[in-house]
Amino acid sequence: MEMQFQGLDELMLELEGMERDTEKSKKDALEAGGKVMQTAAKSIAPVRAVGGGTLKANIEISDIENDQIEVFVDNQGKAYYGYMLEVGTSKMPAQPFMGPAFNQSRIRIEQAMANSIRNSLRSFI
Repeated sequence: MEMQFQGLDELMLELEGMERDTEKSKKDALEAGGKVMQTAAKSIAPVRAVGGGTLKANIEISDIENDQIEVFVDNQGKAYYGYMLEVGTSKMPAQPFMGPAFNQSRIRIEQAMANSIRNSLRSFI
């Protein structure tokens, strides 16, 4: 008995396209969550009278690597003191802002990621 499948090539192309779309959906969701975290961190980051928002301006989002994204302070430039504020030093108590920003926005981060995935799934239907 011989069997033939018609449209198998088209189906395989469609499945490969869905896989690419799934990767894009995952990246979009990570970026959506990262933006919520970035906004939350900027909203509670301390502002020095002299610097006037340098720390807030240097809270950035990394590129996606190994299905992970980071929200961080660019410590290489004018906001070099971000880490010291977060964890403190021997001469200065900690003034954390990244940890509290995450804790305060955890649900919003999850919601932004879930909404992003939902929106991408609608395009599959």
